[in-house]
Amino acid sequence: DALRRGVEPSSAEANDLAEQHRASIEKFYDCSYEMQVSLGDMYVADPRFTAHYDGIGSGLAVYLREVIRANAAKH
Repeated sequence: DALRRGVEPSSAEANDLAEQHRASIEKFYDCSYEMQVSLGDMYVADPRFTAHYDGIGSGLAVYLREVIRANAAKH
């Protein structure tokens, strides 16, 4: 929804989404900001992850990576 609405990756709303993403990963294992950035990079680098996220919304994999990177940079 944020991608569709044009929410900027470095905005407060996007940062909240990145934190929600990180919290969802932490249900399974510790997820530092560095780890989360690596996951975001993988979402774009691995075509299987890209296909999954882009199947939800065109460009979502890249957008999610940028949201994660922007939030991590603030921490």
